[in-house]
Amino acid sequence: MNDLKAFNQFHDWYLDTIHVTKESETLMLCLYLQERRASVLFVGINRCAVQDFSLQNIVYRIEVLTHGTSHYEKAQQILAKTQRWADNQPGNIARLFSTCGAEIVVEFDSIEIALE
Repeated sequence: MNDLKAFNQFHDWYLDTIHVTKESETLMLCLYLQERRASVLFVGINRCAVQDFSLQNIVYRIEVLTHGTSHYEKAQQILAKTQRWADNQPGNIARLFSTCGAEIVVEFDSIEIALE
């Protein structure tokens, strides 16, 4: 269940929890839509940026960005302002685009999605 498209990129889901673990280099986003709950775990993160986290955070979409696109380049600019946790350079960048509240950019190795 690691396909964002299977969840319609979490469009209109609410983000209520962000959990970062430096030891395992993970970023977990906890989301809900009515009675459904899910977690999106980014594994092998090196850099991430969270902007405008609020009391209400509605996801427009979560997207793994394609190298060479304008969204990818913008994400690189955002990540350039953050500090690396390690020397590794993960191969993927994802962005949470919001309807309201938090915008997140994360550099990672793999993604895991689980329904709770």
